[in-house]
Amino acid sequence: MYTALDPTPAEAPPPREMNVSDLSFFAPGARQEEKAAALQEAQGVVRLVQVYCSRDPAWSLELLQRAAPTVERLEVLSPREPHLRAVLAMPRLRRLFVWGDDGLDAAPPELGALPPGHSGLRWLSVRDLPRATLQSLLQAHRGTLEELELMVGTPGTWEWPRSCRDLHSLLGRCGLRALRRLVLLRLYFSHTACREQLAAVRAALPGLQVLCGKCDDVPPEPL
Repeated sequence: MYTALDPTPAEAPPPREMNVSDLSFFAPGARQEEKAAALQEAQGVVRLVQVYCSRDPAWSLELLQRAAPTVERLEVLSPREPHLRAVLAMPRLRRLFVWGDDGLDAAPPELGALPPGHSGLRWLSVRDLPRATLQSLLQAHRGTLEELELMVGTPGTWEWPRSCRDLHSLLGRCGLRALRRLVLLRLYFSHTACREQLAAVRAALPGLQVLCGKCDDVPPEPL
């Protein structure tokens, strides 16, 4: 359920890691004993990955809440509003990978400010969050976020995030005063529109390193 090396007497225990890919895809009522054990093991975890939220929302929410006091690196997939609010409340979280789906589209949540005692994200990778939810997430971490990976397209006929005509305005409104690196991950884009989009972002956020994952051959950074 989690991996850790056995410490020697002279060493501190290594950070605990947990991957719940073998449980997250099971519906409520399935593998209940293993899920209960995972909830116990989540306490004290520093890195938690493959939390697929939509299949068993109540269990995945409790898992996030159990891990909240200590988790520093987190991967959540298909979260719903309660999951995102639980993530926002994690006081030590530094690196977050979030991949949404259309489950948030009907009523996109706006997350608000960080609660007291939260130090803020340093690194964030986002795919398929609604625009309003993404903006609120960026605004919540505007004072600390240094690196952002964002899957977004260039101007086109598709809906957000496959198309975006005003990425520079969106990011400019977020007040990202600590941001120093932005990587745009692509599904739908043209090279000409990409160059124009990157130039507009650089003009709106001077000093920011802005890269295209495809044009600049930048691989996604691991969590």
